[in-house]
Amino acid sequence: MLSDITRAGITTVVGCLGTDGTTRHMTSLLAKARGLEAEGISAYIYTGSYEVPTRTITGSVRNDIILIDKVLGAGEIAISDHRSAQPDKEDIKKLAAEARVGGILSGKAGVLHLHVGDGHRRLGMLFEILEETEIPITQFTPTHINRNPYLLEDGVKFAKMGGLIDITSSVSPAAGIKKAVKPSKAIKYCIEQGVPIENITMSSDGNGSMPIFDEMGNIKGLMVAELTSLYNEFKDLVQEEGITLSDALKTITLNPARSLKLYPKKGILCKGSDADIVVLDDQLNISYVFAKGKCMIREGEVVVKGTFE
Repeated sequence: MLSDITRAGITTVVGCLGTDGTTRHMTSLLAKARGLEAEGISAYIYTGSYEVPTRTITGSVRNDIILIDKVLGAGEIAISDHRSAQPDKEDIKKLAAEARVGGILSGKAGVLHLHVGDGHRRLGMLFEILEETEIPITQFTPTHINRNPYLLEDGVKFAKMGGLIDITSSVSPAAGIKKAVKPSKAIKYCIEQGVPIENITMSSDGNGSMPIFDEMGNIKGLMVAELTSLYNEFKDLVQEEGITLSDALKTITLNPARSLKLYPKKGILCKGSDADIVVLDDQLNISYVFAKGKCMIREGEVVVKGTFE
């Protein structure tokens, strides 16, 4: 619902299908993005799902990016995960190439957003692709990098090579993912290891399914990722980890806007940009939220509700 998003201080969303590309559809995802846009926030999507060959609207990733305004790139495609379609390097190479050309011809980011699981291969496939092809590292955005300490180390290496890594705010020990590194601590660790703050983003995976598996791979339970985790971890970056307010903000504003080629319309307050503004009190709690100049939250209370609220 719209108010679930704005209460969390979020004014721009990017949606994807994720695990289920069978009973959920790209056309429905596109319709949801258009609906949220009509309600007052900015909404975009990735084309595709976990699987390879992946789901599209027009029949190809490249065509979706070029022809459909809301499509910024492809994702999230699953790698290093028992739920993935077990893509090989050639599969990922071709998807990245399609997304890149689609981005070039449409003036969009054309990123390949990659769900990275708990598998032992981690980011190994990406390192090999970067070594073997001409595809630039900026074409790939691996997410869930704080899933475990070993993947985080691969993420540090990837980011120091010039890549962008995405930390997931809803992936944490508090959410029942025991091996996960708390997002705010993961970002601080990356900075301590020499990763430029500009190479780190944080996203919520909000409304995404969060299955809990036992050691045999059986599902023990299923949760839904909370959008509010993004703002909570942002606050912890400042209040618990000692990251400056401006640097902490970059991970959820300027950096993703630049990565997705939404800058300077998004990610900054300047003449000509969207007036997406979150006003905080002295404890960094959300007081007001404006989306494209319209007040959505006033003194912590919802003033604009979605169509079905």
